[in-house]
Amino acid sequence: MKKTHFMLFCMLTVNGYAQVSISTNPSDHEPHPNAILDVKSTTPAKAVLLPSVPQISSAASPVGDDTFKGALVYSKNNASVYEHDGTRWKSTYDYIVETKPQYLAHFSRPSNVTLSCTIPFLGNGCSVSNIVIPISSSGASDFQGTNINLSLASNIITVNEAALYRITYRSYAVLGPAPTEVRLKLQKASAATPTNFTDIDSQSFTSDNASLGYNPVFNGSIVTQLNVGDKIRLAGYMQYFPAIPFPGISVSSIFQNNGTNGTGELVFEKVIL
Repeated sequence: MKKTHFMLFCMLTVNGYAQVSISTNPSDHEPHPNAILDVKSTTPAKAVLLPSVPQISSAASPVGDDTFKGALVYSKNNASVYEHDGTRWKSTYDYIVETKPQYLAHFSRPSNVTLSCTIPFLGNGCSVSNIVIPISSSGASDFQGTNINLSLASNIITVNEAALYRITYRSYAVLGPAPTEVRLKLQKASAATPTNFTDIDSQSFTSDNASLGYNPVFNGSIVTQLNVGDKIRLAGYMQYFPAIPFPGISVSSIFQNNGTNGTGELVFEKVIL
């Protein structure tokens, strides 16, 4: 009851300019002078949770309503924040793609990849790791600008120009009988050890999420310095450790190259400071 009263108090803390502050700290309830809504949280910080829908078609979409422009909602089925432009919902990811930075290289997913494993006779589970995910390019049509120097061979991208890069990657998946975890990994090997790949970023989907009722989409993005000769690839990982293991039981998951929600891809952007 105290918490309810405190939150109501915070929400009603309004000055003469109709500014609102929401805070978990009773001593810090004054809104910033230039903010109409100031949400504050102490460490560890609580997030602002957007309203979510199973898919964007489930969200109200008033057409021709300028006052609705800028409305935000989160779509679970493709893990994207959508903004309404007054006519339709548009993924914020689409804005990034359409912006087309000065230097950009785009690689697509040409085929599906199946991850599978079988519980051994004397085991309590199984796993499969570092399954290389296929990537391809259409040559010059996938490169924007002239000052980004990457090459592709055997599903591995080699960096031929030292720079700061933003790497964005995504893939869709169809899960088999509830694996314990499926992970899409972005891996790097240095020029000195070109076959020794280690994880530099990853996106995970666990069995705890399976009850949500939708197949996962893996969205990842990282900004990192890469040197000449460094190599980048995508890899898949899956593990299955059921509460009651039965030897001989198999489980599988499929990383899709092209599903109902879109196409998997890997994008490099050269960051110009």
